[in-house]
Amino acid sequence: MSEDFYGLKRKHERKGYRAEIVFAHKDRAYNGSLKDISVGGAFVETASVNQFSVGDLVILNIPYTTGKKIMKRKGRIQWQNNVGFAVEFL
Repeated sequence: MSEDFYGLKRKHERKGYRAEIVFAHKDRAYNGSLKDISVGGAFVETASVNQFSVGDLVILNIPYTTGKKIMKRKGRIQWQNNVGFAVEFL
């Protein structure tokens, strides 16, 4: 187990994964940058962070490293700071 930003235990270790993404919340699209990812979740940096709350559901469109396909993952915001939020995949 690894620790997150707040020192809480994670089930899955996150790996760095830099990618520009589009994500949705309540049928509205937002831009962001994926910072890291694991089987269980991810951290998204976004200038729109103040528009979200812990517990909100989002859908991330995550590009494969080849850039030819996109994976959609639904998640719940677990925590946030002034630059982004952490999502647990559902």
